[in-house]
Amino acid sequence: MKRPFQSFILILLIISISYTQESPETKLTVDEQDQVKHDAFMEMLYRLGIDESNLGYSPKGYWTRYPDPQDIPFKMLAFDDLMAEPQYIYDFVRIMALSVEDYLHPDYLAGADRGNSKGLLKTVYYCGVRNATAEYRDYSASLWAELDTDEPLLNAIRSIYERTGRVYRYNAMGEASDFPLTEHDLREAIKPINIEVRRHVARTVIHLTDAWKFRETAMRNVDYKKALDCWRIRQLGETQFDGLEYFPQLEDCAKDIDINSIYYAGYKLLESSEQLADSLIALKKDEKKKIKWKEQELNVMTPIGRIVLGGDGKNTHNYSDALLVVDLGGDDTYIGAVGSTPSLDIPISLAVDIEGNDKYLNEDEYLPSQGAAIFGAGVLLDCDGDDVYKSKRLSQGAAMLGIGVLADMNGDDKYEMWTSGQGAAYFGVGVAIDNTGDDKYRLWGDGQGYGGVGGVGTLVNRTGNDHYWAAPTMEEVYRIDRHHAADSANYSYAQGCGIGRRGDITDGHSWAGGMGTLIDLEGDDLYESLNWSAACGYWYGMGFLWDGSGNDTYRSANWSQVCGAHFCIAALIDEGGDDQHIITGSVSDGIGFGHDYTIRLFLNRGGNDTYRCPGNGIGFAINMSQVFFVDTEGNDRYITTGNKNNFGINTFKSHNPPPIGVYQLIFASQISIFSDIDGKDSYLLEEFETGKKLGNDPRMKDGDEHFYPTPAERATLANKRYYGYGRDFTGWTGLEIEFFRDKMLRRHDVFK
Repeated sequence: MKRPFQSFILILLIISISYTQESPETKLTVDEQDQVKHDAFMEMLYRLGIDESNLGYSPKGYWTRYPDPQDIPFKMLAFDDLMAEPQYIYDFVRIMALSVEDYLHPDYLAGADRGNSKGLLKTVYYCGVRNATAEYRDYSASLWAELDTDEPLLNAIRSIYERTGRVYRYNAMGEASDFPLTEHDLREAIKPINIEVRRHVARTVIHLTDAWKFRETAMRNVDYKKALDCWRIRQLGETQFDGLEYFPQLEDCAKDIDINSIYYAGYKLLESSEQLADSLIALKKDEKKKIKWKEQELNVMTPIGRIVLGGDGKNTHNYSDALLVVDLGGDDTYIGAVGSTPSLDIPISLAVDIEGNDKYLNEDEYLPSQGAAIFGAGVLLDCDGDDVYKSKRLSQGAAMLGIGVLADMNGDDKYEMWTSGQGAAYFGVGVAIDNTGDDKYRLWGDGQGYGGVGGVGTLVNRTGNDHYWAAPTMEEVYRIDRHHAADSANYSYAQGCGIGRRGDITDGHSWAGGMGTLIDLEGDDLYESLNWSAACGYWYGMGFLWDGSGNDTYRSANWSQVCGAHFCIAALIDEGGDDQHIITGSVSDGIGFGHDYTIRLFLNRGGNDTYRCPGNGIGFAINMSQVFFVDTEGNDRYITTGNKNNFGINTFKSHNPPPIGVYQLIFASQISIFSDIDGKDSYLLEEFETGKKLGNDPRMKDGDEHFYPTPAERATLANKRYYGYGRDFTGWTGLEIEFFRDKMLRRHDVFK
């Protein structure tokens, strides 16, 4: 049984002297009362007559009708425990955000050894890999390379031939063949390259060869034909949420692949990419070397992919077989599968661009690109410049049965694509990182922090005033939400969204959703999306959106801003600023709404915020969900129509008593909590279609407290486990809510 943490044991005996709801008699000494530190969240639980043991769900096998969570494959590691203890969601998400603060901060990246070139590895670990597997720590990729003194790059390439069992020197009849002359041709191609550049590239080649070896290990039990069948699947996001198409070959490959060996290959790409970039940047700054950078050009083939080195001129790179592409500067154009796996035969790919305003273009919707991977590992690192990224599907930090990472470290960048990207994954890890700059993201859907079936997808943007857009109209892109077609709004599945395969209504093959996360530390940001977005979950998925500071605007449609259905988890956490949370359309539920055994946390800390919701939400739960809406401070405005369910209303009359089809409702608690902890707040009514102001909302005002059901109503219920509560605190003097308090050490004052 879950127990309240020790510091709050006495709270369940003290609070509410001035209230008469259903409080027990309190008999505390003066000393005991002095020792109690008020906590608004614990007080609300107390006023409802519940404690931590009522929070969350631990489903049992005897909960018939609903698919048993123990029988749903591909769940994320944290899913069951966060469903059971939702009070720890904040800490779980905060650790990811803190890793972005720490390991992408300029002080860490520019330290004496530039963070040991592990900033990307550590960020991808905390925001990606650690959520998919427990068999790794954040230490290192164990890189090791012994270089030949005289011909380091030539011998690094030679080792590829040896490790892959390919012939390096041809011979026949006891004599060397006249051709092909592999070593001669390689030596001539390498000759113009400066020896120090050779060493750095050679070291990376050895690391990539190690990564290739681990990828081969990962595939040892995978049927090649099934893998080939999976290769061209590109519409998982569109087809799995309601089980529209079943791919048995994909399920088989997901079970047979050694995914940890794939992640280890990705580790090696991440650490070696930073190590290579750091070394080349330092070398370019050393004018004493007098290296002719425009002449550092190389293009050679190896058994595991092409190795390309581009000088600091204006280059065009267009390859379908690249193991390694390194560009030393200039405004370059990349076409096709850059830093991505172009086929099953080229499963490891790394691209590093040192500087320049570059364009990354891919017109092939079946070609993963720009830091993406299928059955392998792909990484694209762009160190500096105002860049443009355009692609179609599975791109810009995306993966399916692999690990794909796009990292852009500096500049005002533009990202544009169709679906499955900008931090998206299926049965793998996809991470998109943008460290600094004012950036713009455009996407049809299934991205910007999207965890598809069995995947961890994360979009990280550390600083800048950014615009996230996933809101095409039906006329632009047909992704219609047929369940809520009155608005003709599309599905977005974006901006912190975890979506699974709902097989209970089709073929009985249910796959758990993954974990989708969007983390933005600082800036005045604009989030635009449509249905099912902005911290959203569906079918055993988890969706998180964390914004650190800035005056932000969230504009979305139905089932968005902490919404979801059918055993899922979502949280939207905004740590500061004067924010606007806007739900658009006539069918518009959101800003804290849960249906059918879901956990929802909406936490807005600080600022004078505005909430506009024409539908159900702002702390509303149905069908045994649990929703916690908390605005900690500020003079806030809540604008609704007045005729929907808001402010902690609970549907205690629904299925009470439950019919046989939903009899599992008797085993869990439905909780709806709305709370505004401090500030002078306004609760207003509006006719949204015309904009006509209708005055104050009689349902809530400063200092109000409401219970759903009331004591008299509760006495009549067959199932009494319904708890609805709306509370506007006035003059709150207690401490910060313990569960939502930042408890972690921050390295850098700028984020304190």
